Amino acid sequence: MEKVKMETRLDRIEKGIEALFLGIAELKESQKKTDEQLNRTDAQILELKEAQKKTDEQLNRTDEQLNKTIKKLDDIGVNLGDMGIVQGEVAEELFYRNVKGLFGPLDLRFGRIRRNVKIKGEKGEYDIVADDRGLVLVIEVKNKLSKRLVDKFKDEKLPRFKTLLPEYRDSKVLAGVGALVVKDDVGRYAEKAGLFVLTQTSDGGAALLNRKGFRPKEFS
Repeated sequence: MEKVKMETRLDRIEKGIEALFLGIAELKESQKKTDEQLNRTDAQILELKEAQKKTDEQLNRTDEQLNKTIKKLDDIGVNLGDMGIVQGEVAEELFYRNVKGLFGPLDLRFGRIRRNVKIKGEKGEYDIVADDRGLVLVIEVKNKLSKRLVDKFKDEKLPRFKTLLPEYRDSKVLAGVGALVVKDDVGRYAEKAGLFVLTQTSDGGAALLNRKGFRPKEFS
């Protein structure tokens, strides 16, 4: 009886040891799988970091290219601005030098011709002002003439002329627009408004585009 009990205890111990070893083996297998998953996760993290690094490098290159493009556009803008200023000066010089020659044949003679007449404390200026004995001619100069610019000159600048330059309050005021480029329809539009229309000729001189019989408007 005692021997049977002893064998039974040994069996239980052996079974317990077997179960223990089996549990340890399962734990090791589980740990192995966990380690493999962690290794895979680490590899994925490294891949993500590498991908992020490449993305950052691409973004940096894109930023550099964008900055270079912006600088080029800025340079182009400056050059175009300078070009516009130069062309404006060329146009003013052209019409300023030709006022006497263009208007003399129309029996409009001016003893004084001024450029860029500015009014103290006021923005803007009158490009060309020619006067003589109670008669004054005001010319607005542009690189390219448009209907909008014609309207702005006759509706905004001309009505203020005598107020800003009271020396001409008793003078007869005539006006004109001059541009290096004047399309036919715009020239006719300015002419209908009573303005002289000046432009550049093919040989670099200046000419009046007004048709025969044109009668300029007197502006108050």
